[in-house]
Amino acid sequence: MTIFVCSKHAGFSQHIDNALRGAGAIRHLSSASLLPKAESGDVYVFHLASFTTQEADAFIPNAIAGPAAVAIADDAPAVSGLLSASESGARAYFNSFMAPQHYVQLLRLLQAGGSWFPPALLAEVFALARAGDVQSRDSAAELGKLTARERELAEFVAEGRANKEIARVCKISERTVKAHLTSIYEKLGVKDRKGLMALLSYRPASASN
Repeated sequence: MTIFVCSKHAGFSQHIDNALRGAGAIRHLSSASLLPKAESGDVYVFHLASFTTQEADAFIPNAIAGPAAVAIADDAPAVSGLLSASESGARAYFNSFMAPQHYVQLLRLLQAGGSWFPPALLAEVFALARAGDVQSRDSAAELGKLTARERELAEFVAEGRANKEIARVCKISERTVKAHLTSIYEKLGVKDRKGLMALLSYRPASASN
């Protein structure tokens, strides 16, 4: 496994070296325009603060189109950044300087085909959406409105998985995933991915008794 670290920040690069020492071959990239060939099982770690928005917008989609997992490091993680990363297809979004043990956990999850997003930010996403039109709705009852395939995809979204990952796991195209999600949003009366994630995280108090 190769970990491609795209960063111009010496402190961040050193932090990655220390956190992932022994986890795999680490290759540092200082340009967002040159994308080295990657293989399945490899990971791209993109340090947002090192590049302009235009550079990030060019690098991330190209990296996501390949076989490697894309992880986005943000010096100041926020809900907007998490949602943007998830929508883009990135499999991880996190604080650039989080503790080494969290980096190790992140890498293990990515290797296992999973995703990693900060629990505190996910909780904030759910809280924001619950303040809207999903409050007091029972997720189990709502899932009954969906077909078996739609329920499967909705639950993957609730786990924070990106469309590309869902397509791979379900062995369908990303276009088909998007079509299913459009149908799911309509049936459940939510506007977007954030609303769906919030709805499926909701459990009425009586359901836990």
